[in-house]
Amino acid sequence: MYKHNRKTLFVLSVTCFFMVSTLHASQEGELSLFEKFISVLVSGALIFSVIKGYLTVNKIWKRRKNEEVANSISIVAAMLGFAVGFPFLLNSLIITNDYFSAAKSVVALFLASVFTLIGTGYFVDANRGKSFFTLLGKALKLEGSESGDLLSDMLRPKGARKIIDILEKLAAIDDDIAQEEIDLIKQFSDKWGIPVPDLKPGKPENVTNLVELKALVQSYLDEGPDTDVAEGLVDLINLMAEADDEVTEEEAMAVSEFTGMIAHYVSSEKGGEIEMYEVNIVPQGDEQMDAVRELLPELDIVKDRGGQVFKVGKYFSEDYAEAVCKKYISLGLYSGTTKVKVNTDSTKE
Repeated sequence: MYKHNRKTLFVLSVTCFFMVSTLHASQEGELSLFEKFISVLVSGALIFSVIKGYLTVNKIWKRRKNEEVANSISIVAAMLGFAVGFPFLLNSLIITNDYFSAAKSVVALFLASVFTLIGTGYFVDANRGKSFFTLLGKALKLEGSESGDLLSDMLRPKGARKIIDILEKLAAIDDDIAQEEIDLIKQFSDKWGIPVPDLKPGKPENVTNLVELKALVQSYLDEGPDTDVAEGLVDLINLMAEADDEVTEEEAMAVSEFTGMIAHYVSSEKGGEIEMYEVNIVPQGDEQMDAVRELLPELDIVKDRGGQVFKVGKYFSEDYAEAVCKKYISLGLYSGTTKVKVNTDSTKE
């Protein structure tokens, strides 16, 4: 295959060389040495232009029957190639007699023709039997529906899809979705052009798990949003919690923890310290130590303040940390929280 491509390129180059030589000979006349040098450069540029066109078409020609490839080509951009190429071709042939430019225009028109045919799906097996104009109309309609996608992506904040997901899950965290919460989600999803499921007031189909929601918020922060946008998410989370004029215990805990997470992210970007709450399990005897190791095998026991403890993790909200403690206390394990200061500079990678 590689040898075949090299042979094709060689034949193409030789053909172009003879074409350019003919054009060059017809224009040579009384040219200075410098003008001849410029003419050679132009000749080389024309050869490279033809080779570039061939390589561009060759890459996509093998995939011309793939519908996704066809849909990925802008049919309007391909057809604009005709609008640009024809005037330049006529100008080069009739007015300026610049045959090098005319040859480049021919290459451009050839590329426009190929990309127009592929972009309409003309070579796709599923479109056999359909007229060119039918396929053209379908391609134009598809392009019209997608024409604003790039602009929307430029205007919407980074991680907008995850912000909507966070709001959806936060709305369901108290096992009840209010109409005001749905309206708020729809307001931002419409603004950013993000489709959302058909949410209905009342009991949600899936109750939000606080741990999963925290992981989603962390996933959003891992994408590296602008600090201004991340701080704006704090206001958005508070708006969501207060949308129905009733802040439940679950919502308050979530808001407190996520506000702390975002504050930590912003601080880590700007530098400084932040207070966190560390949850520790202090085993009372060998039996509890074995129980913790079975429950949390990833944790190692460490010496702290004259005793042996398992450090479960650090949390941004005291309420959230206390809730984690209660979980382990309910299992008969002694646990408590400790306020610690974390240098955000040390958390940067």
